[in-house]
This record gives sequence, C-alpha cells and structure tokens, in this order.
Amino acid sequence: MKIKKYYTIKEWSKFKKNNYFDMQEILCQRYDVILTDHKTRNEKIISILKKFNQRNFDKAMKQFNNFMKDFGNSVDPLTREINTLERDTSRQKNRDNIDLIWGKTHNSVPVWCLSDDNFDSQTRHEANLEKIWGKKN
Repeated sequence: MKIKKYYTIKEWSKFKKNNYFDMQEILCQRYDVILTDHKTRNEKIISILKKFNQRNFDKAMKQFNNFMKDFGNSVDPLTREINTLERDTSRQKNRDNIDLIWGKTHNSVPVWCLSDDNFDSQTRHEANLEKIWGKKN
C-alpha cells in the first residue's frame, strides 16, 4: 500500500520543471498522488457556464454598447476631418492627373503615341483607357 500525497495543480506543475528527470513520474511510482483541485474538462465547462446568467450578460452587453458608442463618437470627427482634407486636395490632384492622361492639358503626354493615320486619336486613347480602367464617373 502506497502512501497518499495530496497536491494542488499548481504544486504538481512545479515538479515538471526539472530537465534531468521527471519528478512527477518518480512521485507517482512511490506514492499515490491525489490532485485536490483537479477538474475534468466537463467540470470546467460547467463551472464557466454557471457564471453566465442573464443579468451578467445584460451588464456585459451594456458595457460593450457604451464602449462601441464612445469609440464611434471619437472616430467620427476624425474621419470627417480626414475625408474633407482628402477630398479637397485629392480632387484637384486627381483632376490634374486625369487631364494629363486624357491629354486635355497643354503639357500632357498621351499614354499611346499619336498616329497620323487616325485623325481621332483622342477618342482612341479614351477607348483604350476605358478598356483598362473601366468607364470614368
């Protein structure tokens, strides 16, 4: 008959840290080791589920809702400010770039070279760009 030794999970896990030999294995050979606070997987699940009830769930959802509302309120002015800045500066840049590509400015360089055979080269350029990028808005 082996002597019974009682350990908690935390105490028992400390014996595993030895690199040279397995202290847990030696203790199991010499003693009947009993873990006092061990829970099976099902017991753990049941204990976690018992903590949830409707009142706790409602409380957590209210906190989450308040957090999301505060987050949305703090991000909303920032996005508005960024959008207005981007809109003002990027509209002009985009317009200038589009005019350069479509050949509507004096210093523009068309994407495809101009041909003498095709008198309507601007239409051809626009058609080719539409094939690549789709119709412009």
